[in-house]
Amino acid sequence: MVRRVQRLPRARPLVAFVCAAAALFGATVASACARNAGSPGFGIDQDASVADALSADALLVQGHDAASLFAGCATARAPIQRDPIYLLVVLDGSGSMKDDFKWQAIVPALGGFIDALNARKDTTFGLGLTVFSDTADPTGGAGPYDKMDVPIAFVDDAHVAALKARLALAQPKGDTPTLAVLTGQYPLLEAYVPAPPLVTTKGRKALVLMTDGVPYPNTATQQPACIQSVKDELAKTAPAGPITTLAVGIGQTLPLDPQVYDPFFMAQLALAGGAPNQPCDPNESQFAEHMCHFQITPVSGSQSPIVLEQDLRIAFDKMRAHVTSCELTLTVSGTVDPSLVNVLFTDAEGTEQVVPADPVDGWSYDDPKSPTKVLLHGKACDDLKANPGGDVVVVLGCKTIVK
Repeated sequence: MVRRVQRLPRARPLVAFVCAAAALFGATVASACARNAGSPGFGIDQDASVADALSADALLVQGHDAASLFAGCATARAPIQRDPIYLLVVLDGSGSMKDDFKWQAIVPALGGFIDALNARKDTTFGLGLTVFSDTADPTGGAGPYDKMDVPIAFVDDAHVAALKARLALAQPKGDTPTLAVLTGQYPLLEAYVPAPPLVTTKGRKALVLMTDGVPYPNTATQQPACIQSVKDELAKTAPAGPITTLAVGIGQTLPLDPQVYDPFFMAQLALAGGAPNQPCDPNESQFAEHMCHFQITPVSGSQSPIVLEQDLRIAFDKMRAHVTSCELTLTVSGTVDPSLVNVLFTDAEGTEQVVPADPVDGWSYDDPKSPTKVLLHGKACDDLKANPGGDVVVVLGCKTIVK
């Protein structure tokens, strides 16, 4: 369980803590080192006020905030690197996307998602885009889809311009060649190799299929073929895979017309892709919150593009949570005493929290004797997934706080 402590300034978090550390740790750490030069690990003694109270509950009762808790012992802070995500959005531009405000909502919603990534300058998140069957589809909806319209890359100003330019070209037009798109785009994602400034190690690949229709032509045979292709990609091993597939359905659910839009097919895609909305019922056709895929339901005349845009942004937040890893790579150089490490999590609002060591509802090491990763569990993992803009750091030199 995560324990909330002092609210700290959010602006420029890494720069801020480095500057603060220089002022805070100078004389205190120097004197502590001199006092305990022969002790193991970093040779820094635990602050006397908390030396005998190292459980999270005891610390909470005593009212220690993060600064006072670690002031007498910390030698440094170091960021923990999230495993990178390489995400390809495959967007249906078929003619039916003109109906019920769909296109008017999708384009600005994707634009907002792209702008948010650009603002974060996140080197652990790469984004690419392919639109199919629209007026700018060079194949006219026939395929083969053997190129990404905008290849996956770090989201900076130039990449934002390329992504938005592709969206600006698009107007819904043709049919829905779902199988051709998937079988064309998956090999590109398999072969994708990230380049700096993206983090290039231990990344996770994902494809987001956003569609309002059923596969065309030969729906009856192509639906199971689509589902099988999604399963096959999830089963592949590195470096080609595994590829997680997230399904976003954009269409009416009731009354059902499976020749136009089939939420049961979308549910099967989501389950096959490895990251369904949870909890879910694959037979649900009315309530979006219980569906296995991420459902956007436009209702003609009653939902404005703004409302649909908000729904889609919520869906993207949920999808990002699904592909966010709770395995975080330590970026500390040199020898680290595993018993003198603490984990802090800062959410998007700037609230800093101490995460106690606990294999069920806190954090643990991948290898206690020679750790390279911090693994978050339970609520600590949930908090990280719910806060894509949050920061995780380790504090070195203080005895590990346990649950």
